[in-house]
Amino acid sequence: MCGKFLTLAFVIIAIIMGILAVVMPPEHIDFVIIVAKFFDVMLPVLAVGALFKYLCRCTSCDNKCTCCNK
Repeated sequence: MCGKFLTLAFVIIAIIMGILAVVMPPEHIDFVIIVAKFFDVMLPVLAVGALFKYLCRCTSCDNKCTCCNK
């Protein structure tokens, strides 16, 4: 449930930022550029973290033991 909420929240934020980038005059677009650069830097770090989490998961127990719920 929480994952769906976060996905929806980020999609809404992305849509709002896209609309602001199109509608705002060029002299007021600095905020959108700063936020976009923040996500440009953050995204590869999160991707590598997700990759490590995927590679280090326990596949033998199907998430039914306590070793995977830490």
